[in-house]
Amino acid sequence: MKKKNIVILLLIPFLISLLGIVTINLSFNIIDADIFFIEWEYSDVEAFKINNTYQLKAKGLNQNRYPAGEGNELMWKVENVDPNDPTEYATITANGGNFYLNALIEGEVIITCANFKGNIFRSMRAILYENGAIIVRPKISGSQNNIDPNIYYGEKDIKNSNLVKANIQLDIQTVPQGLQGAVEVIDKSDNIDYFDVASQTIHLKDDIRQNEAAHITLSLDDTTKPMTFNFTIVDEGVNVYSYDDLLYCTNKSENGEIVVLRKSFESVDNVKAINGSLNAKNTNVEVFGNYKSSKDTFSFNKEVVKLQTTYNNEYIKQWNDFASSNKNYQTIDDKIVCGLLVKKDFYGNGYTINMHNLTFPYEEQQVSDGSGNTHYIPALRADNLFRGPLSFYTLGNPHNMPLISAFGQDNVGMYVKGDNITINDLNLKNCDFGNSLANLDYVGTVMELDGNNIKVSNSRLSNGKNVLRSFSSMNSIIENCMISNSRNFLVELGSNEYEPVDGTKTNDFSLLDGTTKNVSTEEFLKNDGSANNGDDIINKYLNAEFKDKEVMRNALNSIQNSLNDISKVSNNYKGSLELKDTFLYQSGIASIALHTLFNGPYLFSNSPSIIGEMFSLMQYEGNPLVPIEPNKISGVSYPVHLKLSGKTSFYDYKVASKIDLTGLISENISAIANSLGENVRKITIDDIFPLKSLLKKAAGNKGYLYSYTDEKTQESNSYINVAIAYYGGGANLSTVDDSELNTNHLGHDIIIDLLDDYLGLTKPNEIMQQMKNLMLKTVVTVTGFEPFKFVTMDGSGYLFNQTPNVTDLIENAKGA
Repeated sequence: MKKKNIVILLLIPFLISLLGIVTINLSFNIIDADIFFIEWEYSDVEAFKINNTYQLKAKGLNQNRYPAGEGNELMWKVENVDPNDPTEYATITANGGNFYLNALIEGEVIITCANFKGNIFRSMRAILYENGAIIVRPKISGSQNNIDPNIYYGEKDIKNSNLVKANIQLDIQTVPQGLQGAVEVIDKSDNIDYFDVASQTIHLKDDIRQNEAAHITLSLDDTTKPMTFNFTIVDEGVNVYSYDDLLYCTNKSENGEIVVLRKSFESVDNVKAINGSLNAKNTNVEVFGNYKSSKDTFSFNKEVVKLQTTYNNEYIKQWNDFASSNKNYQTIDDKIVCGLLVKKDFYGNGYTINMHNLTFPYEEQQVSDGSGNTHYIPALRADNLFRGPLSFYTLGNPHNMPLISAFGQDNVGMYVKGDNITINDLNLKNCDFGNSLANLDYVGTVMELDGNNIKVSNSRLSNGKNVLRSFSSMNSIIENCMISNSRNFLVELGSNEYEPVDGTKTNDFSLLDGTTKNVSTEEFLKNDGSANNGDDIINKYLNAEFKDKEVMRNALNSIQNSLNDISKVSNNYKGSLELKDTFLYQSGIASIALHTLFNGPYLFSNSPSIIGEMFSLMQYEGNPLVPIEPNKISGVSYPVHLKLSGKTSFYDYKVASKIDLTGLISENISAIANSLGENVRKITIDDIFPLKSLLKKAAGNKGYLYSYTDEKTQESNSYINVAIAYYGGGANLSTVDDSELNTNHLGHDIIIDLLDDYLGLTKPNEIMQQMKNLMLKTVVTVTGFEPFKFVTMDGSGYLFNQTPNVTDLIENAKGA
């Protein structure tokens, strides 16, 4: 019979049954909500008579229940269509809180309204005329939200579920209006067959080359300046005017179609706010989803795509084998849900796709933060398809009181699958989340790349648990984009490929008496009660039953080294990505994560055995708290390579003490530990996974924290900007090249070794505190003992209190 640990024996009376332990995430790290749209009555092209002054009118629309924070007041600016033209055609002046356009001389300008932060904007083209003007614009309004100055049209339309040659309908107006009958075509590109003046329709020729420039020039008379309508024709591109069109080209297409968006797709609430009703005609914004207003329901379950997870699913297989033969337990789905499966190029034309009604929890709880403020906590309903990420590993019952869950692949808003795909000028968001990043727990990844040579350009990706995920995707590039608002990471890179632990390989293991033993990993980590083997050593580590910290460290590291055979994976990259001229803004933890598999001894052989012994005595709702201990789960991840270049910048400062790790590892150990005794200090996630406090201390020692006192509140805080986080626990051999950054304010690496913290925990006299300390150390036996590494900004405060401005992206696109 295996010898029981004395702590467990003494705790048996307390551990027979645990009742009513339920945890709710009450993280209230509030951020300023932004407006989501600028409302105005201007079309893509407007005409203004010179020597006149016009008041400019617009209004910012807030998210439902979330007033906009600072920096969302609206500002106006005017600029020339040709940035090299020094002529002053018009000016904008402010007076009494209002803005006025002063039309000075004939010409064309771009008028833009944006919030003060510069991350929400809307633009129109203005014709300044003296005697008359021709106004040419698309019948369905453009997004007025473009980063790429080129406007794209597909070669084809969808009609009665078939692809037909596209015809481009225009809306042509004249000033004065009575001259409209005199409009004539004076020039057109060779790829236009003809222009029907009566129906105001461009008919394209059949033979179109890829991304071919096109134009048509219209004229009135000698006193009116001709007007040219420029656009780009996408060969084999399909114009998307409805949600069903979108599905036709993506989820319902076997090989995919090239998408050319001609409308935005928003949440029900946002469509109501923008259009005034859900039934408004001829607008450029529709609902994402087939919405039945009478029942307040969608049909997403019939429309989404479910894909087998590409990540390590060994735990899921073992759990499902167990649950299939035990009626008290449920299996785990090993598939992820994809809102849109994209297999070919996607031209967004600046339009928005907001998947809120698919991804965001359908219910909510109102709670108070203790200061009289009410918060709305999202809560899953049975019919929610997006329910948070799959488990890479769970200690306990994944459906009912899981102790620790490390996450695998998540559901995805847009899954890009294939090689040589381009995504251009798309505003993609998974949801509207209010004013707390904690609300993003269940909404999934915004975009995932699954292929080689994928390019995402001139786009905005936002509002997900993680925003961009790229695993085993080679030679992909994110160029001139803005990536913002993540619960965990804005960009997560990794590889699906890994080398499982070879348990038959012999290794030199350090023992606590200073000697070594050369045996196989399987032999050394047997849970057979033997003294001086790996299980015995890790049990003593958990119970602080050792005298020399360095001897114990050497012993644990030798165990970890046996699990991390890096010879097969070193310098063998299975993923690579370049971030070029890209802005990263507002993460919960870090801007970029370089992922690796957790690979602790417990995942391989259920060592230390004290974990199984301890939790086998606990029950929850009549069933064992840990009904099965899966093993041989993990291994060593292949590395990936990240390149940072150009104007790529990190706008990601946060109060150092408010980094929120609760979205990274889900745990109920703190709830159980805190139920064991009222006379000892409470435990939080920051005790169990103390990266935040250790990172803050190390960054402070290196001078990488930035101190700032708010002038209004006089509150002083230390801020940190974590640019890159290398996962630890298992071996992480991924690399970063920042040699081509235009401005580099990254500091040197910060190494966080959790063993430094845990080896210093001496054994207390109070048994309950012994139990709590043991539980604290449990996580690293799952994750592994390798250090974590971080790269932060250098502490100079570069870009502190600034937000990325879309204008900079527009200027980059013009110069491309």
